[in-house]
Amino acid sequence: MITNNQKNNQKNNSSGKQPLFMAVALLLCCSIIISIVEKKHTEFNSSQYDNTYSNAVYAASTTTIPYDSSSAGDEVSSGSAISTGSSITGDEVRGVWISFLSYSSKGYTKQSFTNYVNTMFKKCKSKGYNTVFVHVRMFSDAMYPSKYFPWSVYSSGKAGKNPGFDPLKIMVDRAHSMNLSIHAWLNPYRISSSTTNVNSLPKNSYAYKWAKSSSKAKRRNVLKFNGGLYYNPAKSDVRNLITKGVKEIVTNYNVDGIHFDDYFYPNLGSKYRKNFDRTEYNSYVRNRKKNNRKYYGIVNWRRQNVDLLISNVYKTVKSTKKKVQFGISPAGNIDNLYLSWSYYCDVKKWMNSNKYIDYICPQIYWTFTNKTCPFKKTCLKWAKLPRNKNVKLYIGLAGYRAGLSKSQAKAVSDIGWSKSNTILKREVLYGRSTKKVSGYVLFSYADLSRKAASKEIANLKKIFK
Repeated sequence: MITNNQKNNQKNNSSGKQPLFMAVALLLCCSIIISIVEKKHTEFNSSQYDNTYSNAVYAASTTTIPYDSSSAGDEVSSGSAISTGSSITGDEVRGVWISFLSYSSKGYTKQSFTNYVNTMFKKCKSKGYNTVFVHVRMFSDAMYPSKYFPWSVYSSGKAGKNPGFDPLKIMVDRAHSMNLSIHAWLNPYRISSSTTNVNSLPKNSYAYKWAKSSSKAKRRNVLKFNGGLYYNPAKSDVRNLITKGVKEIVTNYNVDGIHFDDYFYPNLGSKYRKNFDRTEYNSYVRNRKKNNRKYYGIVNWRRQNVDLLISNVYKTVKSTKKKVQFGISPAGNIDNLYLSWSYYCDVKKWMNSNKYIDYICPQIYWTFTNKTCPFKKTCLKWAKLPRNKNVKLYIGLAGYRAGLSKSQAKAVSDIGWSKSNTILKREVLYGRSTKKVSGYVLFSYADLSRKAASKEIANLKKIFK
């Protein structure tokens, strides 16, 4: 999520980073590459997006559907609690996030993409993983032929251009041929994180058409904020587009799951009461007052907007293919998820219901000795949250931090990463000991080949056999 100048006055952000000036202060002992990574960390409040950038750098040395609150989706169970702290069951999810930054922006031929996918999935399999979370919609685009979203630059080398083959079909077919489960990973609201120029978007995209519409209401479907473009979470048009896009994937592909990460509302800063979708909130309040009805404050109203999307997506997934899973990977610091100025995702509600998700996978990207969110304490906090019997708890692991040098670990305010090469292994063993964690997902694929992370990854593999 994009931050603003007030970030330094907020609580510790979701990745536990220090402000940019600390990274600059460490310039003499850190490489220029690490400084660039830390700049990205201060620009974005999304831990998954931050980690994507970090990983990419380190690896080099991311019809209206009505809402019916009374309608429960079909209940599906996948995976089970671990019986002991050292043994595993065949149901334990051991996943890897394959970020868009592991794809080439130059595009592929059918054969080159097939070869690349074979290489990726074989490596995942060889390291003991049984599930891949593949990025298929990163910026309101698609790694598959879609009625709703233009082709991704990561498929053909040019946004909106047909590569002449179906990347998602190849990934699904190759995953299942290797006995790997595959989840399609989507960023629902993000259109662009680096430009507010709508003319840079493919002309056939909804984002472009809405932004250029003669209707002011349609133009409000796309918002410019802090250097990026976002779909407006308050608009039913947006929720319907995202939901229909999900249905398209579930209908046309034999995916095992649909996966959202931590991209919801951006960090709106100290002016959160007045910016972003405030226009829609004002309209909502006027309508409620006109009808003599109570209304939410803007914070709870925004949470409701996200709830509406998540509930609609869940029901759509289950009504299309009952066995397909829908899960979300929020930032790992629960307190940050309930701040007044960002995220607006009510994970406690989602977990304690059968109407929103099949699994939750918080990104607990810290060591046991982190001062703000130590792994054990944070994992246990998630494990103790009231949870519907059909909602599974997975843990997101920070493979991208494995093998950091002392100066690099200091730069991310978690010195523990430089002191051990068994952190990920011990985190999994601790999760198993709680008997409440049903799986683990590593961020990200690129770290399986990163030299500095090799010992940590090898130690983790020992308990993934």
